[in-house]
Amino acid sequence: MSRERYMKFVDHLKEVAKSRIGYVPGQLDFLGDKVPAAVANFVRMYGSVMEKGALDVKTKELIGLAIAVALGCKHCMEWHTIGALEQGASEEEIAETLAVTMVMTGGPGLVTWPETVIETLKKYKEKQ
Repeated sequence: MSRERYMKFVDHLKEVAKSRIGYVPGQLDFLGDKVPAAVANFVRMYGSVMEKGALDVKTKELIGLAIAVALGCKHCMEWHTIGALEQGASEEEIAETLAVTMVMTGGPGLVTWPETVIETLKKYKEKQ
């Protein structure tokens, strides 16, 4: 694929990010401009993994959310919180996902990391 086609793909991804989480993360902007093939191929892999398979998409989004919280990735928490909601997850399912993450990560899983998820839930409700 030509650099131009990769750039179009990345531009579309930036639009999706802005639509879903309200902004384009700086690293996506930077890497998308500098190494668009790497970003495009990562997104293709992501898309193939996140399709319905033995696990439904909602479950995959909740798993993604748990991992994002465990790793402390703010953008990922926003992305997977909204993804889970769009797939029909309830606040209770998200809360249980956070509880499992808390058990597996200890204090930070309770005190710090879920703040992003809770703020994203509030913003999502306001948009509805």
